[in-house]
Amino acid sequence: MRLRPQLISLIASLATGWALVAAPATGMTAPANGMLAQTQATRAQLAATACELPTKLLVRSWRGQRADRSGDIDIIPQEPDFVGTGGLPHSGPWDYVGQVPLWLYGPGYIQARGSVDRVVTLADIAPTQGELVDFPFDAPDGAPLAEALVPEAERPDPPKLVVVVVWDGGGTFVLDEWSKAWPNLEGLIDEGTWYDKAEVGSSPPSTAQIHATIGTGAFSRDHGLVAHQLRIGDRLTDPWEAGPRYLVAPTFADLYDRAMGNRPLVGTLATVAIHLGMMSHGSLWGGGDQDIAVLREREGAATLGAEGISWNLTSNVAPYYRMLPYVNDLPPITDYFDEIDLQDGRDDGQWHELALDGERAEEALKTPARIPWQTRLIDEVVQREGFGADDVPDLLYVNYKLIDEIGHLYSMNAVEMRDSIATQDADLPKLIDLLNERVGEGEWVMMLTADHGHTPDPAVSGAAVISPTSVANAIQDRFDTDGDDTRIVEFTQPTHIFIDHGEMEQNGTTLEEISSFLLTVTKGDVQGGQYPVSAAVADERAFIAAFPSEMLDDLPCLQGKLPDHGSKDSAP
Repeated sequence: MRLRPQLISLIASLATGWALVAAPATGMTAPANGMLAQTQATRAQLAATACELPTKLLVRSWRGQRADRSGDIDIIPQEPDFVGTGGLPHSGPWDYVGQVPLWLYGPGYIQARGSVDRVVTLADIAPTQGELVDFPFDAPDGAPLAEALVPEAERPDPPKLVVVVVWDGGGTFVLDEWSKAWPNLEGLIDEGTWYDKAEVGSSPPSTAQIHATIGTGAFSRDHGLVAHQLRIGDRLTDPWEAGPRYLVAPTFADLYDRAMGNRPLVGTLATVAIHLGMMSHGSLWGGGDQDIAVLREREGAATLGAEGISWNLTSNVAPYYRMLPYVNDLPPITDYFDEIDLQDGRDDGQWHELALDGERAEEALKTPARIPWQTRLIDEVVQREGFGADDVPDLLYVNYKLIDEIGHLYSMNAVEMRDSIATQDADLPKLIDLLNERVGEGEWVMMLTADHGHTPDPAVSGAAVISPTSVANAIQDRFDTDGDDTRIVEFTQPTHIFIDHGEMEQNGTTLEEISSFLLTVTKGDVQGGQYPVSAAVADERAFIAAFPSEMLDDLPCLQGKLPDHGSKDSAP
């Protein structure tokens, strides 16, 4: 059966019943009189410094920002230096955090091509889904991965199920660090199509915005989720604080599910709300239904994405999605301790230094026990909900989060990362077997990837760690002279600084002056306390580029290299 639904006014009608969030103008009042020439000269100097960077880094940054929501100043330290304390981040336009595996598998639908040497991005996943289920999707920034697909005339009817699997944090450099830990995936590469040069496509490469890119086929400029802090109106917030409202582009699942009269089963089995961007808006937009969502996010958690042991939906997303209460009746995570106890070579009730204690089940979330525990849940949901049980193609989205968790806790170089990758790899054949059993061999397609990589341990890379608090304090000390308690810097991210424009103007300065000042700050001035900077590099500049974010549109080195819209052309 060929399914060719008509795409008639779907995008416009999807927005019925809700309005896009208004956003303030981000530009400040134009400098007056003699300041204008000085500001223009400073901008030219900042642009020249930025243009010393490789073009691909600037293009990734351009794709990842949006004037009404992003920070006001771009900051780029010297690779492998990074901004962040209290855990290792994964941010910046660098290859080591932005390159990811991308493997397509599905006998009858996906070519057994092995490796393909072409730059692709995760914006290509959604339109590829469209080709598979015979529902063309004109993605803003992506295109179908044509060489991976069996020619249409040779394919059977559309697959009954398309599964997108994200090994959260499992970027290419992370896998390469532990190249012997994933023999199953390596052995399966030639049975499908593997893209050697896949990348997330934009910067910063963090979970919320990259999952949204997977879902929408668009980068942050179009879909609106620019980072884990963004500006909405006159305040800073997180991207899923209001459920899916801040995701302003339709996903493939939104359009496909609605066009098919909500007959397809659509679901996400993941951990936190920021994973939902790869699926849909649920029932938020007119005509959509409550797609399945099974998460484990704490209600009202102080930190973005804090996990709990019970599967749930928090109040900000519960109105738009459907939770499956029976998943909490499945075997507990503690049942999987025996599978991982021996990974460290000792039968001692511990995984490395972490006790495998049934009284501390939440600690088990930091161990590989969570991988088979989640695969068991996937099996139950696929079977009980009937994913792939009829001829209307269904969509399932899975996020395995352990690799990301371990990267933040221990770094990509730690033996805990090796064990986590090994367990994730060991479960891949189990996932394939359960799909063959529940859906049928030759009846489904899997697209496996990661949303970002991870930062090496500074002890390994030699990175200087830059404290965001010290950066903000340096700006405050240099420019805030009016004596009030309002700070010029609202928030410092690893890639952007949010500025209070009213306070900046009150103190008679500009984004250009602040950016120029940041190019004089040394690593010693802004070092993070946990990782002291060595005396040999303390006097080096902390940032190799700093400039008002809106300058990216006009950088002379990017003229003629940015598409009029999106980035379907080959990456530079």
